[in-house]
Amino acid sequence: MRIVFCGSGDFGIPVLRALATGPEEILRVYSQPARPAGRKGKITQTPIALAAEELSLPVVEADDINADEHADEIKALNPDVLLVIDFGQKIGRPVRSAARLGAINLHGSLLPELRGAAPVHWAIIRGYEKTGVSVIELADRMDAGAIFSRRATDIRPDESADELRRRLADMGVEAIDEAIAMLISGKCEPTEQNDSLATKAPKLKKSDGLIDWDVDSVTVRNLISGCWPWPGGQTQYIAADGKATGVVIARAVAIETGEHNDKPGSIGDDLTVACGRGRLKILQLKPAGKRMMEWRDFVNGYRVSPGTRFKTVF
Repeated sequence: MRIVFCGSGDFGIPVLRALATGPEEILRVYSQPARPAGRKGKITQTPIALAAEELSLPVVEADDINADEHADEIKALNPDVLLVIDFGQKIGRPVRSAARLGAINLHGSLLPELRGAAPVHWAIIRGYEKTGVSVIELADRMDAGAIFSRRATDIRPDESADELRRRLADMGVEAIDEAIAMLISGKCEPTEQNDSLATKAPKLKKSDGLIDWDVDSVTVRNLISGCWPWPGGQTQYIAADGKATGVVIARAVAIETGEHNDKPGSIGDDLTVACGRGRLKILQLKPAGKRMMEWRDFVNGYRVSPGTRFKTVF
């Protein structure tokens, strides 16, 4: 099986490594160009480009995979399959049709649910109990192609988006293997998606991480977990003297205590935070411009006491 791999983010690394050590031949890896990263703006290659170089695979950085030069290159390689994972560019028909058996994509949800750029994050934010990965045929419409294979998993109550994403990336190896076997056999047809069941998972904005303390504690916990590490669950701590400190909450536990009379956002005698329903036990958070710290260290350093509060900021 001769494969051209298109990827940029780290979601595709487990599959790339598995294919590179298997019987398949990876002809070339296409990735987004290196870009400035971090506070110092150092020019940095994509995670996939770095992984490909470690595996001694040829890498091409493509501003536009659909440009004639790249379309001609891929056609000349005569691949059996074009495999796309976390690439960041829409791939047109001329490039897709260059592969003899077609073009497939690994997506981080149980399609048709959560079509879009951030399926892992929205699965947690929306309180899904299960999610998974799907291998689909690339189509003109985003994430709407027929499904070759799927793998499902439970979402753990304490799991953040980055942790779940790593698990799903590993699950993708088996799902891709099954899809490739189907393509080789030529005996199994992919299953068309039911568009009426489709939901959307758009790219996250920074404002998506703003915490609303008026909602229930499970919803707040899901937002915090689903937005980690970016954009993070954002709020403000208001000290006894009225000083406000912006914080990002990284980990928390929902305590479903039912009704209470405390104002949402207020900190109680047990140092948990009142929500519209239930309470939140904060485990880790990061004050603006500071390092990540445990809740107890924040309590001591910022003189947290019953009656101080967190503020909803919209």
